[in-house]
Amino acid sequence: MAQTIRWGILGTGGIARGFAEGLKVLPDAKLQAVASRTQEKADRFAREVGAVRGYGDYAALVSDREIDAVYIATPHHRHKDDCLLCLDAGKPVLCEKPFTVDAAEAREVMTRAREKGVFCMEAMWMRFMPLILEAREQIKRGAIGEPRALLADFGYPTPYDPESRFFNRELGGGALLDRGVYGISLAYFLFGRPSGVSGAAGMAPTGVDEQSVYTLTYPDGKIAQVYSSLGVRSTNAATIMGTQGRLTLTEPFFSPAHLRLLSYEQPQPENSKANNGGGGLASRLKQNPAAVTLYRAAKKIMGSGETVITRPVTGNGYNYEASEVMRCLRAGEKESPIMPLHETVAIMETMDSIRKTWI
Repeated sequence: MAQTIRWGILGTGGIARGFAEGLKVLPDAKLQAVASRTQEKADRFAREVGAVRGYGDYAALVSDREIDAVYIATPHHRHKDDCLLCLDAGKPVLCEKPFTVDAAEAREVMTRAREKGVFCMEAMWMRFMPLILEAREQIKRGAIGEPRALLADFGYPTPYDPESRFFNRELGGGALLDRGVYGISLAYFLFGRPSGVSGAAGMAPTGVDEQSVYTLTYPDGKIAQVYSSLGVRSTNAATIMGTQGRLTLTEPFFSPAHLRLLSYEQPQPENSKANNGGGGLASRLKQNPAAVTLYRAAKKIMGSGETVITRPVTGNGYNYEASEVMRCLRAGEKESPIMPLHETVAIMETMDSIRKTWI
């Protein structure tokens, strides 16, 4: 693989623009071409984002021998066909989330990629953000003890337009596909595949979920609760709670500026000496007003035990997923270990199961 990876982009919307901007901070990446449904729009977008050329036809871009990888930023309902177009031409693919509109389509893409031996990955950019990776490392190191629960929500008011991709059922609309996928993917990333799922939704007039909530359960008792909305602004944060602390990914949790770690002591058994009213040191101190006042003052001076973790971030975030694709291509890897195709399919299966609870 060449030192510089030359990219093509299918689609000219806001997400495509964001990805084009992200590539600019990568010295080993080049935006070779963009494609739209009209030549005029493709040429205009190419000038705006600094692409070498524009194509008024997706197939023409995919056939360009000077393109090493393709980013798919078309509407949800086009993802399967656009992925197959690229894979059949031997072009490595980075496809925007949701990967497809259902698990059957995702499996078809995965099968084709593996048959052709061509790299393919879902563009779940969240998984490659520095603080998301740090959160997983903190959990692995036992910073919050045994993780037991995850709460995540993603909601921003979106003007109702029955023809928009957010509310049009034929375009893959709905809060679950557009926003819920983030929280579900985070739960998979941190807790693994759930053993049970359930959901509930408030529906828009077009028949898609305007807001919805999902519960993922695990064999060892862990629970993940995810909420998404097209109608309200939620906290847009995620909290992972464990037996000895909690981690909070600040708003927006999929691209956080801070990771807050709050640690606390493991509660002791009721019959332990420390909690025994018959003479334990802790018990005696609690009965001494002066000691209690001193303890509270010391705790205020030392803080609550919360540590705020930050990590340097370059670019707008899209560059991290692009870097992973380029690393994989140079290493000859057909899938990313951070976002493998089998997990993308499993997440789509989970979302299919959730939708069945309200359709």
